[in-house]
Amino acid sequence: MYQSPETMYPMPQPETVGRMESETLDQLPLLDRIHTDALRVLEEVGVKCESPEVRSIFEETGMAAYDETTGHLYVLSPLVEQALTTVPKRDRYWIPENAFGIGGTAPFVHDDATGELVQPTFEHLARICKVAQQADVVDFMARGVLIPKEEVKVMDLMTAHFKKPIYAAAVTEAGLAKALEIHNTRGNLTVQFSIINSPLNVIESMIPPFLSCVRKGIPTYVSTMPMAGLSAPYSTSGLLALTHAEALFGITLAQLVNPGVTVVHAGLPSVANINKNYAVDLGLVSHNSANLLLDHVNKKLKLPSIHSACTTSEEHPGLRAEADAVKGYALMKKYGFHQMRHAFGFLKELVAFSEEKLVRHVELCRETTPDQAPDVVFDPYDPEGFDAIQRNSSNPNYMRDDHTLKNMQKYFLY
Repeated sequence: MYQSPETMYPMPQPETVGRMESETLDQLPLLDRIHTDALRVLEEVGVKCESPEVRSIFEETGMAAYDETTGHLYVLSPLVEQALTTVPKRDRYWIPENAFGIGGTAPFVHDDATGELVQPTFEHLARICKVAQQADVVDFMARGVLIPKEEVKVMDLMTAHFKKPIYAAAVTEAGLAKALEIHNTRGNLTVQFSIINSPLNVIESMIPPFLSCVRKGIPTYVSTMPMAGLSAPYSTSGLLALTHAEALFGITLAQLVNPGVTVVHAGLPSVANINKNYAVDLGLVSHNSANLLLDHVNKKLKLPSIHSACTTSEEHPGLRAEADAVKGYALMKKYGFHQMRHAFGFLKELVAFSEEKLVRHVELCRETTPDQAPDVVFDPYDPEGFDAIQRNSSNPNYMRDDHTLKNMQKYFLY
């Protein structure tokens, strides 16, 4: 007798003592406190920044200062709030609400016949684009798979086979020139950047292409991926505050360089699963709910945002991966969101992309309804989360932090 993925892999029943349930996330006081803590992080903890150009851009405003003894750049809250008044809002972005997509870059393709991992080719990418173009539930895509040193050819191939909005990778002069060409002709393009290595470390090598892109007026997103228990506090609000702070730093920098340029908040809060040797676990319902909450923080700020949900920690396609995805799709459809990446073909830790999983999960996304959502409870505000960020600063010492050790059986359990 056939059993659905939800039946074979049911949702565990979480304890609700000391926690809150909500049908309307936007009413949770937690969201405002996450934003307030993020502003405090930038103002009181700061971001480690070796780039003289970035320091100069901030310090010239009179609302930021660099401490040579710590190597940290401290940014006053009014400067961030000022940037939030010039960045184009969510309703002006070309990807609508409740959009699922193929975001991410897997270094391998999962050979669905053998289960082995193989190097991606342009043929793989072309097939992914064609499936995504035909799928009504796929609203946007990034490249999906990594083909090194081929920025221009990858963008040409994507625009040839995929007519919906795209996210592109471009750090070379040739890549940025191609991105500008697409932006000026086709439009509906956003360039991906990760300018911060969590926790709170500016990646100096990424600054020149990022600033070049922003000065050209090309829309960008600023991605950051703190991992609770490794590079972020082991509590929901602490994890989200750090993620939000890192993204706000990038948004503020972009607005200082080119006020009014489109920037998408691409914070990706993730969980280092204690039971899996601290490996990132993107299949947890807790991962989905954390990304959902951060989206609603951005919704209150009217910021365009893209996060991560509906994926799995399985190494191969199958019923367990399907069950993980269904919980994610249903949860997102129940509460609403802007954009969620990693929603179709990705496997464990985003290491591999499966074309078979892409096709199957397009069907699952289409069929899943909000009433299939797990009974998630949303953790209350953790007043010690900010203290953990302040204590660890730009050092990834969270694995040994008392805050992590005492919260292992309290957060991210499902």
